[in-house]
Amino acid sequence: MIQGDGYMDGLMIIITGASATGKTVLSKKLGSKLKLSVINKDEIKELLFDNLGVKDESWAGKLGVTSFELCYMFAEKLCNTGKSFILEGNFENRYASKIFSRLKENYKYRILQIYCYGQVEVLYDRYISRDNSGERHPGHIISIQNLEQYKERVNNKDFKLDIDDGKRIDLDTTNFELIDIEAIYEMINLNYR
Repeated sequence: MIQGDGYMDGLMIIITGASATGKTVLSKKLGSKLKLSVINKDEIKELLFDNLGVKDESWAGKLGVTSFELCYMFAEKLCNTGKSFILEGNFENRYASKIFSRLKENYKYRILQIYCYGQVEVLYDRYISRDNSGERHPGHIISIQNLEQYKERVNNKDFKLDIDDGKRIDLDTTNFELIDIEAIYEMINLNYR
């Protein structure tokens, strides 16, 4: 429920989707608007790179798995407090759904999933632009050379989670400028008041 300070008790908002769908931007805007803490998978991964070093794609994969495990651990610790929060990452259904369903059941949390998707050609261009911008952490080493490799990577993973009794918003982020954060906020406000 929304309380006087803007916080909602017992709500976990999970923002998931393929790479370059704008999950991080969305999570930060929504976290700021709702005054909720945001656990960002890539921020954890980048902290691991900073402390353990950047090596090769295999190493990046191992730190990626570790960052997911840390996300789940932090989520459980927050569930234990009863506070609401946002969790963002490219969570895969085959791994994450069971974990989130367990947290929902054990801690009596409400879960809202925001599933981000978009036209694959636009996402690929966004992905390449991000990697070539010089602003991306150098630890994110994934060999994607062309659109077909990106499509294969995206199509072989299911980022839409099957969480027991969880609600979901499917959000087309092809044109991120058209996303109405206020409308999403109001939807959350109405459904979780």
